[in-house]
Amino acid sequence: MEILYVRGCPYEDNEGEVLNLHIRLDEGDVLTEGGNIQIEMMDDSVIEREVKIINPQWAGDYAAVCEEAKQWKQSGETLKEIKGPGEWDIVVMHVPYHEVKTQEEIQGRDAMDEFLEDLNSKVCISPFKELDAGEKSIHDFVVEGYSVPAKVIAYLRTENFYMMSLGLYEHPFKPGTTLCGPYTYTDGYYYWDRDTWKYVLKYHVTLPQEFIDHVMSDAGTKFLEEQTGQSNSWADRIKELKEQEGTLCLLPEDAGNMELEDF
Repeated sequence: MEILYVRGCPYEDNEGEVLNLHIRLDEGDVLTEGGNIQIEMMDDSVIEREVKIINPQWAGDYAAVCEEAKQWKQSGETLKEIKGPGEWDIVVMHVPYHEVKTQEEIQGRDAMDEFLEDLNSKVCISPFKELDAGEKSIHDFVVEGYSVPAKVIAYLRTENFYMMSLGLYEHPFKPGTTLCGPYTYTDGYYYWDRDTWKYVLKYHVTLPQEFIDHVMSDAGTKFLEEQTGQSNSWADRIKELKEQEGTLCLLPEDAGNMELEDF
């Protein structure tokens, strides 16, 4: 038996208690409802769990493990026994969701390790807790009358997307106003919140001097020249996601961008 992927049960009474396992059985493999299976975990340990349901189709099929599901009609298509070869969904309980060893989980962890390695190699110039980007407070970096050269603002307005956080967060200078994201852009070495230039212009948030020196150097000029005429914004990325077949993207097409005068 091979576990191809794992999904949480949408009708679980307790979060993390019920899992769907999509499995492949080889020729000669037999699995029965009420029988036990061996589940290999990411740390190479093996746990044994009882098969609660085979081939669930409708919400009511989860009545065997979920009180909430008892209100729904059952499909009548669950099975008592399956024989390989073939693929099926089975339901087990009390298994740590992201600890089951699957190719999907292995690839996901590898991708996360690569991302964290890349993240740690870059320097954040907006490392503020209000933006979910660090431990510092943006309010401690406000200096009345602070300004930077126009080239720095132009640099911060380039749109080479880097990473995003789904959801809403409160505007650090306008309590009660919500912003989408946060979203960040990068030049390959530094990265910053997409609204950093607005914080600088409107709220006089200071920037690291080493970043300003970099922007004013020939390297900064080269990056700006490379970005001229290019569009690689989060709005572009969201538009692509909305156009992908089979993808549901509920993010606003403009990525929740707010004009400077309203920011």
